[in-house]
Parts: sequence; structure tokens; C-alpha cells
Amino acid sequence: MCSSPAGRVAVSDLALLRPLPDTVRDDLEALVGCIAGAVTVSETEQDATAAGLTNITLTHKPDYVKAMSDWQDPLYIKMRESMPEGTTVADFVTSLEVTARKPG
Repeated sequence: MCSSPAGRVAVSDLALLRPLPDTVRDDLEALVGCIAGAVTVSETEQDATAAGLTNITLTHKPDYVKAMSDWQDPLYIKMRESMPEGTTVADFVTSLEVTARKPG
């Protein structure tokens, strides 16, 4: 393995725009599906900063979550049914691309 004091990082993961409803947050399937265990966008940025990263760019990709919500996947069907009236999964969850640099 090669180690360097400087470099770039790029990560894409699900992140929360706001806390999930309790019914989704406490659901084991949502945890396994990487929804219930997701952190907020602001926590992601705080963690990246705490790790010493700079030039942090957070890019939301809401269309990804909207597309997943349209699948007939049992988890997303269950989540859609658990959302507060007038909201969607995409109101709570986003696909987040994080790019940053580690200064040398």
C-alpha cells in the first residue's frame, strides 16, 4: 500500500437533507439499505473538515433518489408509505457527491 500526505478524494453516497421520520429511521430494512444509517449533508461536510480535507465540494444529485423511489423495490415502496403526507423520499434523502483535497 502506498501512503501520501496529500491527495484528492471523491465519494458518492446517500445523505440526509433532514432527519428521517422515526418509522423510517428505526426500520431495519432502511438501515440495511443505507438510508437509516446515513448522516446529514452538514455532518458530512463537518466530518470532511475534521479529517483535514480542504476545497470540499458537495454536489447533490436528487434525480438519483427520485429514480430509486420510482422502482418497485419493496424498501422504497415501504419508505414512500412511511413518509409524512405531502413529502417524498427525495425530500429527506439525496445522493451526495463529495470531492475534496488533502493538503500536503
